[in-house]
Amino acid sequence: MPHLSKAVVCLVLAMGGPALAQTSATQSTSVTTKIVQPITLSKGSDLAMGSIVKPTSGSNTVSIDAASGVRALSGAGDAALAASTTSRAAYTVGGEGAQTFSITAPGSVNLTRSGGSEVLSVTLAKTASSGTLSGSLGSAGTATFGVGGSFAVTNTTVSGSYSGTFDVTAAYN
Repeated sequence: MPHLSKAVVCLVLAMGGPALAQTSATQSTSVTTKIVQPITLSKGSDLAMGSIVKPTSGSNTVSIDAASGVRALSGAGDAALAASTTSRAAYTVGGEGAQTFSITAPGSVNLTRSGGSEVLSVTLAKTASSGTLSGSLGSAGTATFGVGGSFAVTNTTVSGSYSGTFDVTAAYN
């Protein structure tokens, strides 16, 4: 029997002791980063709608194409485009080659008549080198885009010089 009691003691000791739970765990984690050139935005030209002879009746829309900078006149009025300097707003984005970017600009801008309170609302149109509101800086790290616009002119539009400003932002995606 003494041999049996040794087995019982070993069994009791094995079963009666506390079970040890895991109190900590370790996991290896990697860290990555990418450093890129700062993005830049430079303006090559302002949006210049030019001089317009207002219609005697009806309404016309004056527009500057965002991609080409071509000025056009449409509508049922008899307005005319006077010889003057016109241009789309043109920009160059610079930065890290092959990175994508997005363009942010307002949908419209109000122009106020110099010396008065009259306002013309110009609807803005944007384009990028890819034809959308975003683009890629390509291997050279540059891309261009333009902003054009349009507005209505009627025989009741007050004569004078109108001006306004808007902000354009380019940011990495």
